[in-house]
Amino acid sequence: MNNTRKIASFIFCCLFPFWLVAQEITIKGTVKDQDGLELPGAAIVIKGTNKGMATDWNGNFEIKAHQGDILVFSTIGYAPKEVKVGKERNLNIVLSVDVLQLEGTEVVAVAYGTTDKKSFTGSMATIKAETIQAKQSSDVAKTLEGAVAGVQISTSSGQPGSNSAIRIRGIGSINASSAPLIILDGVPFEGTLNAINNSDIESVNVLKDASSSALYGARGANGVVLITTKSGSKGRLSITLDSKLGFNYRGIPEYDIISSPGEYYETLWSALYNQNRYAQNQADALARTNASQSLINNVGTGYNIYNVADDQVVLSNGKLNPAATIKYSDATTFNQWEKALFNNRVRKEHNLSMTKGTEYNSFYFSFGYLGDEGYNMNTYFNRYATRFSYKGDITSWLKTNASSMITYTEQQGSTEDNGYDNPFAWTRTIAPIYPIYEHDANGNRLSTYDYGITRKFNDNTNPVATQRENLNYNRDYYFNQSLSLDATLHKNLTLSANGNFYANFYDVNYFTTPLGGAGKNYGGASTKYKSDNIVLTFNQLLRYNKNWDDYGFEAFLGHETYLKRFGTIEGSKKNFVDPRNSEFNNAAVLSSLTSYSRRYFVEGYFGQINANYQQKYYLSASLRRDGSSVFAPENRWGTFWSVGASWLLSEEKFLEKAKFVDLIKLKLSYGVQGNDALYLPGGGRSYVPYMTLYSVSTNGNTPGLEASYKGNRNITWEESGNLNAGIELALFNNRLTLEADYFIKKTNNLLFDMPLPASTGFSSEPRNVADMMNKGFEFSLGITPIRTDNVQWTISLNGLHYKNEITRLPEELREKGLTRGYQILKEGGSIYDFYMVKWGGVNPVNGDAQFYIKNTTTGEYKLKGSADYDSTNSKQYVGTSIPDLQGGFGTTLSAYNFDLAIQFSYQFGGKFYDSQYANLMHSGDLGRTWHTDIRNRWTPENTTSDIPRLEFANQKVLSLSDRFIVSSDYLSLRNVSLGYTFKQGIVEKLGLTKLRYYLTADNVYLWSKRKGLDPRTSLAGSNDYAVYSPIRTVSMGLTLNF
Repeated sequence: MNNTRKIASFIFCCLFPFWLVAQEITIKGTVKDQDGLELPGAAIVIKGTNKGMATDWNGNFEIKAHQGDILVFSTIGYAPKEVKVGKERNLNIVLSVDVLQLEGTEVVAVAYGTTDKKSFTGSMATIKAETIQAKQSSDVAKTLEGAVAGVQISTSSGQPGSNSAIRIRGIGSINASSAPLIILDGVPFEGTLNAINNSDIESVNVLKDASSSALYGARGANGVVLITTKSGSKGRLSITLDSKLGFNYRGIPEYDIISSPGEYYETLWSALYNQNRYAQNQADALARTNASQSLINNVGTGYNIYNVADDQVVLSNGKLNPAATIKYSDATTFNQWEKALFNNRVRKEHNLSMTKGTEYNSFYFSFGYLGDEGYNMNTYFNRYATRFSYKGDITSWLKTNASSMITYTEQQGSTEDNGYDNPFAWTRTIAPIYPIYEHDANGNRLSTYDYGITRKFNDNTNPVATQRENLNYNRDYYFNQSLSLDATLHKNLTLSANGNFYANFYDVNYFTTPLGGAGKNYGGASTKYKSDNIVLTFNQLLRYNKNWDDYGFEAFLGHETYLKRFGTIEGSKKNFVDPRNSEFNNAAVLSSLTSYSRRYFVEGYFGQINANYQQKYYLSASLRRDGSSVFAPENRWGTFWSVGASWLLSEEKFLEKAKFVDLIKLKLSYGVQGNDALYLPGGGRSYVPYMTLYSVSTNGNTPGLEASYKGNRNITWEESGNLNAGIELALFNNRLTLEADYFIKKTNNLLFDMPLPASTGFSSEPRNVADMMNKGFEFSLGITPIRTDNVQWTISLNGLHYKNEITRLPEELREKGLTRGYQILKEGGSIYDFYMVKWGGVNPVNGDAQFYIKNTTTGEYKLKGSADYDSTNSKQYVGTSIPDLQGGFGTTLSAYNFDLAIQFSYQFGGKFYDSQYANLMHSGDLGRTWHTDIRNRWTPENTTSDIPRLEFANQKVLSLSDRFIVSSDYLSLRNVSLGYTFKQGIVEKLGLTKLRYYLTADNVYLWSKRKGLDPRTSLAGSNDYAVYSPIRTVSMGLTLNF
């Protein structure tokens, strides 16, 4: 028996390893990310052993393991995942992005390269693709509104395809450009931002201080916006289709205006009565009778819409005749101009992209279409954009990167200036008694439009008719081609050469129909404008980097050439034969014809050094020497530089035990940047301000010359010294983050158009004669209250506070300053200071307007009536349009397969001159309606009102004062987005790798001081013209990945 047991034990021991092998099973599967894309090269290791493998290019794997083994799946940038081997033989593994890891090694675009954000010594903000694509905008700048600390976005018009103004940390100059430099994939971009498809953008980096932007030298004084587009990725072919369809609505409601014909007639009667009483001193009874008799004459003969006599519309008691009824057959709709012009319209956007790559090369291709019809009749913006990029290894030491962008846009707009046919001004100000269509003697509506031959309000015009016929059409062709070569000369030494070709061909056709309106008097008119803009950019970079145990060092030297040629031709003709043909061969009279071309170049030599010790102490320094064709040869070159340092305090040993600390970084930088973008007094950039220019004139036969611009060979660069001190914090496993910066920007030798006496024959001369300073702080706060495998909730808040001060003006202007509209520039003040006569309220006895008028003898300001109004000597400082605090806040929530994002922007402090409201509080002439606030005007029964008596044609009571200055505070619900990503099992059954459905809304709501007021339209704080309201767009969309 014992022998039997011994033999059995021996056989078992011999066969036991084979039994174990027999228990090994084969596990197959794929490794993907959360978007369903395969992850090639992901590691699979049996925990506790060295046995493992990597996924192939399609993310597939096959590994042998035992039941009970633990497989560890990992790859760079993703959180590792452990799976215990059970009965399941096929595994579909989904890895999540490792937020902590990415935050620790975030790579960001900087000047002429990339860097780890931890080591960056400057001030920067980054917006990723997900944030950009969640918002519906033709212009990527609009997506920055409220999302980036220190950045102001102003959109003067909501017209489809309109551009936004970007300001970084305030105003950069007085007469030169304050716009930041736009860099697209490492090269300065000349085009408008609506030429770039937002779906092609990988990230937007905003460089705010000198340490980050001084390398751009001549053009970096106002900050830099770096736009990085998507490129190919390794793996099998991946196709993404994103399609959204939505509806446009008017985003900002109209001012509260009087829309009742009867109330309008009664209000106008009151204005006429007060004119008779106070201006003409008529007896009360006579004043009343005359007001009733002159009522219709003051709106236009034939515009009595009631079935009573003209002098019986409003009776002598000031009330509408109770027997009066509207005589038009379309009595409820005859005056609905707004409904005739403005309707909800469609916005469509479709984007297709493809990417594929191997270990040695990859490509990215996209095509996008955007069709935005706005909400105004016959306005739209269409964009067709395609992009292709390729990167690959030519040899083991030579790599190439090529990209091509082609975009076509077309836009049909509407008038937004003070022209008669401005539909936004028309609907806002026309009295509610004027019909859209003509009517016969019995009140029946005819099919012909009423152009208002006898109408007091903008006679001979009808925007409903002309909006269909007039053209305000432009189209753009954009070509942007780039090629770069990167050669590894040594393991620590690389040489890069980059070339970029940019071309923009732009043409405009502006046509006013001869059928009616403004063009009727001269048989219609057409202006055609064409321009071409060609830019060549070349740069070469020699880069060296070396790392030792405790030290790291990087340096590069570079050269850049920027060449631009800009040309235009413009012509106008009038007297058209065919009213619907805007071509010049259809017109008889040539009105004007002109053309010109401009050239501009910048040559730059630059270098930068970056060093670190123990990856805790970082130092950077840059130097650039630029020459600009804007200045005379003897003043052409400028030197710009920066130094910066940062200290990763969180890496110090004395903080080792502070486990809640993830990052503490202190940073300090200073640098000098330049600006050469001087504007002409009448607008447009001056490319040769050192040359005196003349224009050709003629008496009809003999040509001559007349002075147009006085040059100055002594002018040179504006120079901005920029100090930045900041701190970056990340605490509690990055659940709490804070970035805060204090900055001082001093700009010296401001390019300034100095006014000249008329006797010189010139209006101004460019000089370097002023200094300015912006000083303030900004912050960005992030909180993640919840972060689990299935739920993540984040909250963000950012803000900017700054003060602007003009520290030096020319001697001739130091006492009186320089007047610009409602504002005066003075030493010690800001560039946007309002100076007006102060409003003194209403005289309760007679309802007269009162103002604080200066006694030129004593210097005292005393309360005076409207007859003593004096604007020459009595203007006082009444506020600035610069807000005390501005920024944004928002939240994102992802729970299981749902995602929600909400973004607000805000502004507190600052003043705004509400010119549109002022125009609605007029004295009653020209057939204009009123704001409903006029109901609270002074009357003998309402003596405590702060609105003066309504007196027809009395402009003195409306004299310019700070009466219409209001707070520019606002809160805007900028964007709301809600989406659902379908579960992987459902998606795979459909043959897809990802499927997401979403709803998104932009310009959802605006809270401001007054209904109808949008302070975002102007950084200077005024709304002189009625413009296209921002568009509220609500869309649904679908994203598919194949």
